Amino acid sequence: MVSRIEPDRYADTGFAVKDTAPEINTLIFTAMMRKTQEERLLMGLDMMATALERVWSSLPNATTEEERRHAFFRRFQGQELPL
Repeated sequence: MVSRIEPDRYADTGFAVKDTAPEINTLIFTAMMRKTQEERLLMGLDMMATALERVWSSLPNATTEEERRHAFFRRFQGQELPL
């Protein structure tokens, strides 16, 4: 199955970085679309795990576990934890 998403779909929405030549964007997009859906999903999950790990490692260790969890939520979600 091939995705119908165009390589520069988000170029005018502020979600794309335009410092890469269009032909390079096309090469990257084409290479990604050659991967299976499972491979792309696993890549996304790996990126999410890396992001979570980086946020946890950036929090101070001198606080309680509850404070660290609140700080994690605040850092990752950009808002206070609703109680």
